[in-house]
Amino acid sequence: MQTLSAELLRIDPLTECQNFLGFLEACLNLSPSGSPGGVPPDEIIETLAIDLSQFSAILMVDLNDFTIINETKGRVYGDSVLHWMGILLREECDGPVFRVMGDEFAVLLKMDTRAEHSRYLESILERINREAKSLDFPEDPADIALILYDQSFATLDAVLLQMEEAMGRVKNEATRAMIFYASDLKLPAQVPPKLKRNTFDASHAAWWATKRLIKRVLEMGKSLDQVQQDAYTDAISGLPNMRAALLNLEHSLKDAIAKRKPFSIMMIDGDNLRAYNNINYAAGDGMIRDMSAVFQNHLRPDDFLARWRTGDEFLVILPDTPIEGARIIGERFRLAIKETSKSWRFPVTISTGVASYPRHGDQVDILIDVVEAANKRAKDQGKDQVVLADYE
Repeated sequence: MQTLSAELLRIDPLTECQNFLGFLEACLNLSPSGSPGGVPPDEIIETLAIDLSQFSAILMVDLNDFTIINETKGRVYGDSVLHWMGILLREECDGPVFRVMGDEFAVLLKMDTRAEHSRYLESILERINREAKSLDFPEDPADIALILYDQSFATLDAVLLQMEEAMGRVKNEATRAMIFYASDLKLPAQVPPKLKRNTFDASHAAWWATKRLIKRVLEMGKSLDQVQQDAYTDAISGLPNMRAALLNLEHSLKDAIAKRKPFSIMMIDGDNLRAYNNINYAAGDGMIRDMSAVFQNHLRPDDFLARWRTGDEFLVILPDTPIEGARIIGERFRLAIKETSKSWRFPVTISTGVASYPRHGDQVDILIDVVEAANKRAKDQGKDQVVLADYE
């Protein structure tokens, strides 16, 4: 949950599939923060190495005559077609779906045999053709290429060039769907490792352009991640900030509605913490960090903790948790702060308000208003307690 903003940078908002940056990182087994298991990101980018054990094939779908469709039927219609294709592929495919270009999609598949892939290809093509008629889409709505990988290692630039070669062959044939073995796809001449940029001939141009594109996209992703981290991180506590909390709350609400599951939020406010700020602001900042550490030690794996606004308030999002479960977690936090702070310069307590979806609302602003009111009641009723939003 803490990397939600980084994950959103890998999502195409129109189709809700992952984008080209997500595709490159998935092939390289890079996390959104840019680090595979034990291998430095810069080294991975330089070698562009792929462990092909993570997928057995790449499926590509290219919508036909899409420019003409946008011109004759308008971009709203064209956008609806792209959205439809994204939904279709996510429903049909056993692996992640990516929108890699304007009207091109790629899927990383994990099936084992060519027979399985053949049946799979026929099923997808049949559904595309059937549903395209209801969308008043032209005949032969899409070209499909399926590349089977029969080796255990490849480089990312080779994979991208094989994808381009395979789709080019499909478009030159009468059939609209073809299966290839990666080893049978002809590639342009590879640039020798020690060949300087200004010495290679035209046959090496595709390799050079592909490597440069990959590196630029991955480096752009790393830069965007840093910008996002700075924008969504509280400088004092190191926790996600209020902006990140609202983003996560929107995501959690959408997910809970789709899955018809509850979730709860806790608003936590420190009690009588002015003594620390009366020493100096550095002492106040240290107390915020100490409280953050206690909360983090008592989070479950999927819980989300953020600093709320700029004072001593915190927001906790508890997925798949009804209000009674949230009350128990709130008590755990309260007791942990009370016990741990006995060794601090000034012992402290916390007041906590709890609200839950769908019990208290189905909109973010309503849930925030309700949980803040519950937190205020906890303060007004004597502090050092957990108050549920519908407590009387």
